Amino acid sequence: IAAHCCVLMVIFPTIALYSARKGISLWVSNVLPALLPFFICSNFLQNIGIIKYLKSGAFPFTMSVLSGYPMGAKIVGDLKRSGEISLTEAKRLMSFCNTSGPAFMIGAVGAGMLGSGVLGGIIAAAHYLGAVVNGIVYTFILGKDDDYSSGDRAMRTYGIQESFTEAILSSFKSLGIILAYIVMFTFATDIIHMSGGFSLVESQEARALVKGFFEMTVGCGAVAECDAVTDSIKCILCTAIMSWGGLSVLGQSMSMLSGSGVSVKYLFVSKLTHSIFATVIAFIITIIVL
Repeated sequence: IAAHCCVLMVIFPTIALYSARKGISLWVSNVLPALLPFFICSNFLQNIGIIKYLKSGAFPFTMSVLSGYPMGAKIVGDLKRSGEISLTEAKRLMSFCNTSGPAFMIGAVGAGMLGSGVLGGIIAAAHYLGAVVNGIVYTFILGKDDDYSSGDRAMRTYGIQESFTEAILSSFKSLGIILAYIVMFTFATDIIHMSGGFSLVESQEARALVKGFFEMTVGCGAVAECDAVTDSIKCILCTAIMSWGGLSVLGQSMSMLSGSGVSVKYLFVSKLTHSIFATVIAFIITIIVL
């Protein structure tokens, strides 16, 4: 895959440069300011040992809701690698602690793309309710590892200054990985678009879903451009795309989970079921509200 990407970049240098600029611009203007403070805070709390005193699911879910993708995966991966939680617990947490942020759904997608903060609020409500339902289902399937103990694990401790410095360095490393995925999938979607690949899908709504399968921001933007559908349908389609997250978010999340034992197959399936639950909830809410 990497070799193919390199060949495509050589064949289409203009598209590669355009995609890189667009991806970097998105990262600088949206991702970096939104995630950096939360990444530093999470890493700092982890380094000084406060997280181990919190209920395992509360912290990653709260941070995931506040900051969005892939913050939840970052925290769960850190907890698993440090021995604070078991693999079963890590998989359970990933079923509901891998969400988008409210500012993006309500502001960027709702008010910005769809022209309505109310639609953004419906998307956010369905998205988070879908995550909760998803978590309940996977908790029932996997069970809870309440008896898991990491007491035999050697935990490294840091001083306050060292903890903060390490938190900053680790945060920029994680954000650099996210940047790479954003640029890579921006280039992939641009290549498919320029080559006419998306035009093979006749329906405008289906085309938007295909784009959202790769990258959620591109998909939601395509939904907003669908002229023949109602606001309710746009809301439902954006909910499906946001709750799935796209292959770009999947890749980012797997990078954050590296070394945790959580497989890409499990994450793929759990995000797919999250999307299904959230879409059904969005459908019900739109019937009641719109």
